[in-house]
Amino acid sequence: MKPFTTGKNACLLLILLVVILPMSSLAAVPTEVVVNRSVLLNLNTKSERVSIAAPQVAELVIISPTQLEIIGRKVGATTLIVWEAGGKSTFFDVRVKRDVSVIESQMELLQDQIQDIAPNDTIKVDYANDTIVLSGKAANEQTVAKAVELARAYAVKGDTAGEKIPSAESGLDTSAPPYQYVDNRNEKETSRPPGGNQTAVTVLNHVEIDEPQQVVLEVKVAQVDKSALKSLGISAFVRGNSAEGFSNLVGAPSGQLTVRNPDGSIRSQATGIAGPVPGLASFNPLDQYQLGVSLFDAGVGAVLRALVSKNLAKVLAEPNLMVQSGQAGKFLAGSRIPFSYVSGVGALSSTSIQFIDVGVKLNFRPEVLENGLISLRIEPAEVSSITGVLAVNGYPIIDTREVRTRVKLRNGESLILAGLLQEEAIKAMSKIPILGDIPILGALFRSTQDDIKEKELVFFITPRLAMANAPGSKIPLPTDKPLTPEQEKEFQWIPLPK
Repeated sequence: MKPFTTGKNACLLLILLVVILPMSSLAAVPTEVVVNRSVLLNLNTKSERVSIAAPQVAELVIISPTQLEIIGRKVGATTLIVWEAGGKSTFFDVRVKRDVSVIESQMELLQDQIQDIAPNDTIKVDYANDTIVLSGKAANEQTVAKAVELARAYAVKGDTAGEKIPSAESGLDTSAPPYQYVDNRNEKETSRPPGGNQTAVTVLNHVEIDEPQQVVLEVKVAQVDKSALKSLGISAFVRGNSAEGFSNLVGAPSGQLTVRNPDGSIRSQATGIAGPVPGLASFNPLDQYQLGVSLFDAGVGAVLRALVSKNLAKVLAEPNLMVQSGQAGKFLAGSRIPFSYVSGVGALSSTSIQFIDVGVKLNFRPEVLENGLISLRIEPAEVSSITGVLAVNGYPIIDTREVRTRVKLRNGESLILAGLLQEEAIKAMSKIPILGDIPILGALFRSTQDDIKEKELVFFITPRLAMANAPGSKIPLPTDKPLTPEQEKEFQWIPLPK
């Protein structure tokens, strides 16, 4: 190989220097500044021109040709370019950070406020990398929810007008900053920041419930004769232009029923019943619609058994469900009916299969409150059945009756949901034997009577707190209970042969 000459080597060296020098001038100098604070940048040589890429993040003030002031306006990053005499340029990588001292003081204030609302719990507050972390243990879900709401109020963000930091007096930021709330216990994220250019502060919930409370829901779904409900002092029907609320007779005069008019006024009405029914608690009517709620202190099972024994009620379902406080539970006694439907037109059409739940369905969410009450949300209690199909496409026609409500109950207190009415047409025929069967003339010796029987769907719901047994304790069995004198009479003890 022929070696390069000296002249060619000099040319290559000159080209490399021309390329390397501009590249070296592009190396950015890191510079940090805190929001609402400033730093002074001293230059070695005089500057001719300056430029900053994002003035909303960092503001540039020229003090002199060799001194520049950079003021942090918003959390973020930007680039500062300084041109010196002769065309040389220098790049500065400007990063605007939060004021850690302010954040630490706010987190201390948040910790104090959480300690005030939960003095017996061990909830700890930490802050790192734009994230408020709640950890530790709490007695119940309500305490955790209050702590999370406080953390949301302390969530800070960057803004074009400066950093929004909660004031020391109130400790709260009323500007509703964007945040992300992540519940690490069930891996759910409930909120996102509305804008992509805003800095989100994440609230991580790592707080665990010390002893999660569980609720047993005893449910009885019955179809009751409407006249039987009236005999119990329970009413949920509309007559004429007045609507009667779902109520009972306790505390009212003998033979009186407390009702609510459409205008909201309360009145009493004679019922023809001799007196109040034992076991019924006080009640305030809900509204003027065909829906009512009443509370029973005791005796729900006895009342329902009495109605069933007289053929005045039919129990459709009787589930017992256990669920943790704050979690959702679901019950379905019925069928999942499939049906197909076609979407699209022509070659783009496709057939899909969907399933509909038909039968007795109950969705609920109990929550044990701090005072021992149980907040019960029913969403919904539903009974449905297929009554036919559409003649056009064969889709099923489903008759549905449902109730949605939210109440607070004591442990063992029963809730009754009623007002779901159903009419049944009954045709009865009576005739004189033999003579009523004669063609044509038999019509003179028989008669028919049409009647409409009203039935009402009633949900009897009783929530109870499930108490955990102590470790090592013996769980009693039903056979461990002593027999009552009546039960002993029903058994005949026969000695085994030796």
